[in-house]
Amino acid sequence: MIRTTFLLALLVPLTNACGGGGPTASVGLPPEGSVDSSPPPPDSLPTDSTPVPPPPPPPDSVGQPPYTPVHSGIPFGPTQQGFLDFGPDFSGTLVPGIPDSVMLTLEAARRANVRLFIQFSGSEQYNRDEHGFSMEKWKARVDRFRGLDFSSYIADGTLIGHRIMDEPNDANNWSGKEVTLPEIEEMARYSKEIWPTLPAVIRAFPEYLKGYQFQYLDAAWAQYLHKFGPVEEFIATNAREAKDAGLSLITGLNIINGGSGSSGIPGRKGFRQLWSMGADEIRAYGNAILAEPHICAFLMFEYDAQYLARPDIKAALAELAQKAAALPKRECRRE
Repeated sequence: MIRTTFLLALLVPLTNACGGGGPTASVGLPPEGSVDSSPPPPDSLPTDSTPVPPPPPPPDSVGQPPYTPVHSGIPFGPTQQGFLDFGPDFSGTLVPGIPDSVMLTLEAARRANVRLFIQFSGSEQYNRDEHGFSMEKWKARVDRFRGLDFSSYIADGTLIGHRIMDEPNDANNWSGKEVTLPEIEEMARYSKEIWPTLPAVIRAFPEYLKGYQFQYLDAAWAQYLHKFGPVEEFIATNAREAKDAGLSLITGLNIINGGSGSSGIPGRKGFRQLWSMGADEIRAYGNAILAEPHICAFLMFEYDAQYLARPDIKAALAELAQKAAALPKRECRRE
């Protein structure tokens, strides 16, 4: 395992949003300033600290020799995989952008040959007001990263996408109003204004993005749960709709809360009984998805050390990881 011990005192635990929301999504966070005693949704980004201290010195100042990463196939792994130490079992993940640690996170990923999607704007609670989604707030959150030079990480394939938003279709997250397609395109345009070569991706099913001529958005994101029906139909439909919109497709599995119940492994506690996927489900669903040539990344909700340490789960994921690594490399860019 490649250990990045020089980050130990500097990085904070990194989590992500990448759960089970599809065309209809789960309960969101309350508007800013309100009090809500209900548990957060199972796929929420953590709140990040504001204000934040200035960014640390560049990683090369801590005495590490230069390193050129080696990537093969498509990124594969559970999100929330960035706990100070990127191991060799997975090749891709999603992390939230935190200004005071993002450069160190990127350097750790580079040295572990891991590819990252980053959401620079943070959780929805920072990007809304009483009227719904706030473009002004979103741009201000993204602007925190303008002074950081990501160019080498984009060029070598370590930073492979800016996830501009999670679940724009879930009105519960946006003070009762869905985020519109023109607003999504403006976010993508603004991202490209800052990072012209960095793909702009959104966690929304291609179905939600229909009927708009995107010029800046690069990829949609559709993750499979058993409740969505036959996996072959799921991936074929989403791949077709992504192609029709000129978008790449990020996909994967909700391994923690997306199972059928056949595994007997309880999922995360929530408002209803949820089940984690068993090894047989992971193999069946994962192989069907990886057979679709249009996908550009395979990510799973989410990193859970105890679950991933199960020998049967570990073996199933290792098989899929090997298959993902053997696929042709594809960037998550619009076509």
